[in-house]
Amino acid sequence: MKCVLCKSNLVKGNINHILDSTEYIIIIKGLPANICKQCGEYYIEKDIALKLEKTIEDAIKIKAEILVINYSKMAT
Repeated sequence: MKCVLCKSNLVKGNINHILDSTEYIIIIKGLPANICKQCGEYYIEKDIALKLEKTIEDAIKIKAEILVINYSKMAT
């Protein structure tokens, strides 16, 4: 797989994904992703993205303003 932006190779790794809105900040630590070796752009696989979306929806429901979630503990 190649990076959409710079066409460089991607490597598997973990990133910290930050969702920052006017109402809340949610940080997902250690999220598995394919990361571009050249520009750092990252891509999340579909199954992980769906789990991430559900987690963010749940976090919004509890009305937290700042929330930090460790993906490896969430995924188990």
